Amino acid sequence: MKRLISAVALCAALIAAPASADPILFGYAAVSCGLDDPHDTTDRIDYADEVADFTTANQVCITADADETAARLARTAALFTPVFYIEPVFFSQSPRRLRPNPDADALWEYTVATIAASDVPADDLIFYLVDEPTLRRLPLSAVSAAARVIKGTFPNARILMIEAFAPDDPVAIPAGVDIWGFNTYALHDPAADPAFIRQLTSARAALGPRQSLALIMDAQYTPVHAAAGLTEADMADVARAYARLARSTPEVSIMLGYTWAGGIDGPWEKGLRDLPQPVIAAHRQIGRALRN
Repeated sequence: MKRLISAVALCAALIAAPASADPILFGYAAVSCGLDDPHDTTDRIDYADEVADFTTANQVCITADADETAARLARTAALFTPVFYIEPVFFSQSPRRLRPNPDADALWEYTVATIAASDVPADDLIFYLVDEPTLRRLPLSAVSAAARVIKGTFPNARILMIEAFAPDDPVAIPAGVDIWGFNTYALHDPAADPAFIRQLTSARAALGPRQSLALIMDAQYTPVHAAAGLTEADMADVARAYARLARSTPEVSIMLGYTWAGGIDGPWEKGLRDLPQPVIAAHRQIGRALRN
C-alpha cells in the first residue's frame, strides 16, 4: 500500500530539513544568448556585465559562429560559471516534438573545438543539455545517450537538464545528469504550493549519488502572473520565497532565474531587468547572500 503524505506534512518535512551551508550557484537565463530585450531602447544583446556583481552562474548560448561562442565563453567565465546551453547540438525541434539531431556528431566536434579555443576548462562549465524533454516528447534514453557523449569527452563535466512542471508524474533522472530541475511560474510562494512541494519531494527522493537539484526561480512578469494576482512589485517577495526554499533544501546546488532579459517567449514577457528597481534590488541581495 502506498503511504499517503499530506501537503502539510510535506511542507513540514521540507522546512525541517537542515539548511544548506554550502554556497548555492545563482544566476539567470538569457544573459549571454544574443537576445535583444524588447523592453529597452538599446541594441544590447549581452547582459553579462549587468549581473556580474551579484551572480555566480548564468546562461551562455552556443552559436553557429565559433569565434563568437569562444569569445562568449571566455568573457563570461571571467565573471561567473557559464551555464552553457547546448540543446541544439544534440537535439532539433520538429513541428511536434524534440528529436535527436542527425548532425549531433559533427556539432559536438564543433563544440569541443570551440571550448578549446575559448581556453575555458570544460570542468568550469555547466552543460545545459536539454529543456523540458518529456513535455516535448523526447525519450529520456536520448538524453542519456547525449550525456554519455559529453562524459566520454569530458569525464568531469557537470550536466544540467530541466523538466516542465508535472507534479503527478514520477520523477526520472538519467544517471548521466548531474543537476536536475523543473520549472513552473506565477506561484506566490512555491513552498506553500502542495503540487510544487510534491514534485520537489519526489525529485529529492529520486536523486542518485553525486546528483543535485536546480531550483528554477520565477524572475519574469507576464499576463499569466497578473491573472494569478501578482503585481510586478510582488515579484520581490516571490524571489525571497524561492531563496528561502533554496536555503532549506540541502540538495539544491544552483538556483536559476527565468529570466534576466525579457522577450524569450514574446513581447509580453518582461525579464527581471525590466521590473521595478526594488525587485532588482531584492535579487541583488539574494545573490550576494547565496555566495556566503
